[in-house]
Amino acid sequence: MASKISSAGINPGVVLSQTTEPLVFLGLLLSILLSTHRHAIESLSPRDNGVRARSMSSCLRASGVRNFSMAGSPGYATIFNFSIQNLRFAAPEFRKPEAVVLPTSRRGLQRAVLCARSASLAIRVRSGGHSYEGQSYTVSGGVLDGKAPFVVIDLMNLNKVRVHAASATAWAESGATLEEVYHAVALASSSNSNWSLAVTAASCSTIGLGGHISGGGFGPLSRKFMLAADNVLDALLVDAVGRVLDRRAMGEDVFWAIRGGGGGSWGVVYAWKLRLVPIPDTVTVFTPRREGSVDAMAGLVHRWQFVGPDLPDEFYLSVSLTIGSSSLSQEDRDHRNVTFTGLVLGPKELAMSVLNERFPELGFAESEVSEMSWVESAARLAGLSSVDELTSRVSKTKYYGKNKSDYVQQPISRDSLAAMLRYLSNGPPAPWHD
Repeated sequence: MASKISSAGINPGVVLSQTTEPLVFLGLLLSILLSTHRHAIESLSPRDNGVRARSMSSCLRASGVRNFSMAGSPGYATIFNFSIQNLRFAAPEFRKPEAVVLPTSRRGLQRAVLCARSASLAIRVRSGGHSYEGQSYTVSGGVLDGKAPFVVIDLMNLNKVRVHAASATAWAESGATLEEVYHAVALASSSNSNWSLAVTAASCSTIGLGGHISGGGFGPLSRKFMLAADNVLDALLVDAVGRVLDRRAMGEDVFWAIRGGGGGSWGVVYAWKLRLVPIPDTVTVFTPRREGSVDAMAGLVHRWQFVGPDLPDEFYLSVSLTIGSSSLSQEDRDHRNVTFTGLVLGPKELAMSVLNERFPELGFAESEVSEMSWVESAARLAGLSSVDELTSRVSKTKYYGKNKSDYVQQPISRDSLAAMLRYLSNGPPAPWHD
């Protein structure tokens, strides 16, 4: 029997059924529509922005959509800025949308897409606002040269989660944050004396589910259960003409593309069907911090590169390098600290025995480990003080920054790590924003 963690459920059943050549038809149709839409956008001058904005507003009202804000209206800035995690993109030099639409239902999402197209406005879709380059809420160059007027469809109100513990699955709307999903699964999933259900995804509490899965979705459970995208069983996609397509209707190629190929290319994913994974009722968390000379810390991180990949799949172990400040003395700059973060699917005795055997350089102490439930570990790794904070969308870690993620194919040399630590010890060369 399904356990429902919302005031309204997700109905995945009302979708188009397309059984003959779905990919060819859909791909060709979208190519034509997007090409026509882009030409319409680029052929209009900036002075037409007001006309398009008014057209968007009129269309939304006529369609029964009331939860939106137009540029210049009261409350617009508050709504637009709420989910911006990297404050660099709130700066004046970045273009702002003509409107922010916050649909509260699947039908509202469909109408928002159709109204944006009818008004010749480009679409940006925002789940949690963690896009490294602000792709979910601004434009700055690229194909459209940063000049095209656009609308942000913010999915924060589409955050319902319905858990079916018996089948170890859950339907979650794309606007749910990862921690909202974790909280819902923890409340609704049944457990016996040894195992509980969990979701494999990242640890940052305010990341939106839609953007996370669209980018693959690595997290503390990925070594054991793969990426978040690997655990998607179905999805509901709103395409360019407002249709709702499930996995069968969109076809396997499109279903593959929306799980890691980047969001927004084929439409807007309204909801995802997730496979829940079994984990022990008790897990172990630790965040030991080590201090020492630059060379000593470089050696510790260098050794970690060889230990981490060969740990059992039940182990997750990452390391963070801290940034210093140009105001520090040379002595302080030569003395650095690094922090290791770990999650073990099992008791602390397992964590202690394996890490002390394979990574004795870390000098692991029993006082540095804590046993807890998986949902408690999710809160701890997110930097929250309690499980109750998992349902809050308010981020405590907004920042100015430039981000880049990558996977290395070969270990970084000890000398290179020492150079990195010395560079970081000076702090950023200049503030991103006054």
